[in-house]
Amino acid sequence: MNTAMTDPVFVRLADVLEHERELLLTGQAAGAAALIEEKMMALQDFESLLQSTDVAAAPFGVRRAIEAIIQLAEENAAHMEAIRNGIRHAVNRLEAISSSAHVGSYRFDGAQMSFTNAIGSFNKKA
Repeated sequence: MNTAMTDPVFVRLADVLEHERELLLTGQAAGAAALIEEKMMALQDFESLLQSTDVAAAPFGVRRAIEAIIQLAEENAAHMEAIRNGIRHAVNRLEAISSSAHVGSYRFDGAQMSFTNAIGSFNKKA
């Protein structure tokens, strides 16, 4: 392990991102969302560290650690986007089912009749 990955700032953010990844991969989006406060604090510390570091002149191990953090964050964002897409498609399917459902009754000749177009009365029992 390089020295950058033993820095508490790197370790903390990497741990949060890895935990978030585990939650996302197991479909626990709510658990991943619960990490947002901890993740934001770790990201602020990480950004502060980057601002005080000349990344271009940093040793290879530090640059590699930064790249690993960025890659993990991008992968987690892709997993979260996939979850959002899945939920969006599920909602669309449910809306399509409810919009195509017939709510009403049938006339004596077997034709469908919506309750919104109904006139007269309906028997409660068949």
